[in-house]
Amino acid sequence: MNPLDWLAGLDSPTGLFRRFRSRVLRREVEVVGRCTLCGRCCRSVLLRDRGRWLRSLSQFERLVAEAPEHARFRPKKRNADGYLLFDCALLGEDNLCTDHDTRPALCGNYPSKSLYYHGGRLPQGCGYAFRAVTFRDVLFGRRPFKPADFSAMLRREIEQEQDKQT
Repeated sequence: MNPLDWLAGLDSPTGLFRRFRSRVLRREVEVVGRCTLCGRCCRSVLLRDRGRWLRSLSQFERLVAEAPEHARFRPKKRNADGYLLFDCALLGEDNLCTDHDTRPALCGNYPSKSLYYHGGRLPQGCGYAFRAVTFRDVLFGRRPFKPADFSAMLRREIEQEQDKQT
């Protein structure tokens, strides 16, 4: 086992910063745009299992055994950090999914805010974009600062406590 494997469960510094900024400014990232049917999101895909990016074929085999819908992905190569990259075997030559109706949630929810908050980027040429309010936007008055809604926060806390008790 690689002594640095525990790092695989951690987010990138970019992802940590994005979550920090979102919490401080109280603004969620927005996903804007539309799919251009380029198929780039189906190539060089990073997969996670149990909160960790996959590094080995044995991890991938375990994932497929537990979640067979991931069998559509084929190991391609490794990225610069040593994580496995996968291509979807069900991507047609026309860049359309040949199994669109039963595609995994990973595909149907693309691009998710989770990708942004884990430090990910969209493929170049993708019709979607992440739009986030930055510290600079607030400091220069391009976007107003949103003060916390303490009533809503308190209601969420109470609901969470009630859910724990039931």
